[in-house]
Amino acid sequence: MKRFGVGLAMAMLCLGVAVLASGQVSRVHLGWSRNDVYTTMTVVWHAPVLEDQYVVYDLQSEEDVSDYEWKALGSGAVVRPTTGTNGQTISTTALPGYSYRVELVGLEPGTTYFFRVVDASGTATREWTLRTIALDQAIRFAFAGDSQRPYETPEGPGGQLLGNPTAPANWPFMRDFLTQKAAGESPDFFLALGDLVARGNNPEHWENWLDAWQANAVSPDGRMIPIVTVVGNHDLGGYPNIDSSYEWLLGQFAMPQPIPGLPCYALDFPELHLVVLAATAGHTSGTWAAATAEANAQLDWLEDDLAAAPDARWRLVAFHYNYLGCYCACTGYPSDVYTKAWSGALQDGGADMVFMGHTHNYTRSFPVTVDVDATCGPLGLRFSLQNDSENGITYITAGIWGGPTNAIVRGTSCDLWPWIAAAAGHPAMGLVELDGTALRCTVDDTSYGAPLDSFTLPCVLDTFGPAPYTETVR
Repeated sequence: MKRFGVGLAMAMLCLGVAVLASGQVSRVHLGWSRNDVYTTMTVVWHAPVLEDQYVVYDLQSEEDVSDYEWKALGSGAVVRPTTGTNGQTISTTALPGYSYRVELVGLEPGTTYFFRVVDASGTATREWTLRTIALDQAIRFAFAGDSQRPYETPEGPGGQLLGNPTAPANWPFMRDFLTQKAAGESPDFFLALGDLVARGNNPEHWENWLDAWQANAVSPDGRMIPIVTVVGNHDLGGYPNIDSSYEWLLGQFAMPQPIPGLPCYALDFPELHLVVLAATAGHTSGTWAAATAEANAQLDWLEDDLAAAPDARWRLVAFHYNYLGCYCACTGYPSDVYTKAWSGALQDGGADMVFMGHTHNYTRSFPVTVDVDATCGPLGLRFSLQNDSENGITYITAGIWGGPTNAIVRGTSCDLWPWIAAAAGHPAMGLVELDGTALRCTVDDTSYGAPLDSFTLPCVLDTFGPAPYTETVR
């Protein structure tokens, strides 16, 4: 399992090139570069220089770097996209330093490994553990989206209040608090529903986020939690459409790429097929045309993936732009594009739940089916509630990871529509536990005894709504 290669530093010496001084390793995180959660794990990190940097790992804790059984050399690259999501030429803007990654392969399923990242001088990070997925384990994962800071305004970085000035997110405290609480549950992974940062082309925003993730996404016993990343519109670049590119995310996070250059993919776990789609409407401000191109580019792959997916009890889907949340559908907002393009494929493909972000609150729908041939708004959509969850899809919007909050206020555009079964207007985190018979989900702000929402699938309902909700923020 040991992997060694011709060192970059040695190659530079042979070419007569001065070797850069060793650089500090930072922003370490985990993910999967391929659809194999049982025998692989990808380690990603950052360093200011390009040199030989590597991961050492072992089945037991080691004090000295040289004592680890295995060593895997990382590959560093500059994150510098040149072509945008809409075909535009991007400026020479690049994230400083180098994003490194290495895929550890040939691991044993359901096994804990101790690891460190080491730079060319031999200086190592602290020791963490990683754990592969066992072949028959019951999966637990945490989820939330929209952890970005408030938009910068003429009044300063904290000038944005959005629609709920009585419930400030207290950024970044709430983001980090919720990450810590999620890690405290020791989930198998964290499903991040997009808009990690406010401006994806801003180095400082990514530095802040990744430093916080390394510090907080660690379980009480020292295990680093892998992240399954969904791209959000803010992750693409600056407002309204500055340097917009998927590469800001793809260059810094591990994920499969069945469609090269697009952050959509699938991962298989015991009794779970998880599909991640890109729903960003093309850039930070979003447009109908860009949403249409983005949705259509993934539709064939989505249909083929669900048709060929392993026989798992649960089929879950995640993307960023939401529908069937607190904002009324059929309005012509770009989210309607994804409703029309994908809802039929999700229904035909047997999806049980859809996780989304974008709106900064929490809503859960009743089981719903979508009729794309009906008359409702410019796209012709109709939503039908189903009393049996096996006959409909449950849609969750969870833009609750510490970004500025959107209040849900009756009589406004963000309202308690008939499809909403549960709602909350402040930061929280979700936890899903599933096996071959049941999916159990709890959503909580973690500071009160009663959860914001708790439900189990499959379920059969006697009545629909109205959703329990109070505008008084607790």
